[in-house]
Amino acid sequence: MSAYYHFIKREQQEGGVSVAHYQPTKHAQGAWNEHEQHMAPATGLLTAELQGYAPQANTRIARISLDILGLIPLDDFTITTRCIRPGKTIELIEAVMSSRGRDAIIARAWRLMTQDTSEIAGLEDQKARYQPEELPVWDDMKGWPGGFIES
Repeated sequence: MSAYYHFIKREQQEGGVSVAHYQPTKHAQGAWNEHEQHMAPATGLLTAELQGYAPQANTRIARISLDILGLIPLDDFTITTRCIRPGKTIELIEAVMSSRGRDAIIARAWRLMTQDTSEIAGLEDQKARYQPEELPVWDDMKGWPGGFIES
C-alpha cells in the first residue's frame, strides 16, 4: 500500500481498539477533486485493516459493507478498528476512516468460523469467456484526471 499510503503509527487502546494513522500519497487522489481521495485505494486499506484486526485461527471474512459518509479528504487520517459484536463462530468488526475531525467511511465485516464444506461442494464458476490478454486495449482512462487513475 506504500504507493497509495504512508503508514505513520498504530496505537492500541482499551477494549481491543486499534487506531492506525496514515498519510495518503498523490496516487490516492480522486478523479473529480484534487483535494479528495478515490474510494478504491481507501477500500483496499480499510479491508487490510479489517483482515489484520485481532486475527483468529479458523476464521475468515465473509462479507464487507462500506458506507461513504461524505468527501474523503486527501489529508492525514486515522482508521479506528474494533469488534462491535464478538462471538465464537461469528463476529462483526468495524473500521472507521476519519480525517479533520469527521468520519468519512465506515467499513463493517462479518468474520465467520471456517469449516469443512467438501460434503456439500459442487457449484463451480465457469471459466471466463475471454482472458484479459485476448481483449483489445482500452485507452479511455486517459480522459480522467487524478493520481489514482494515473497509477
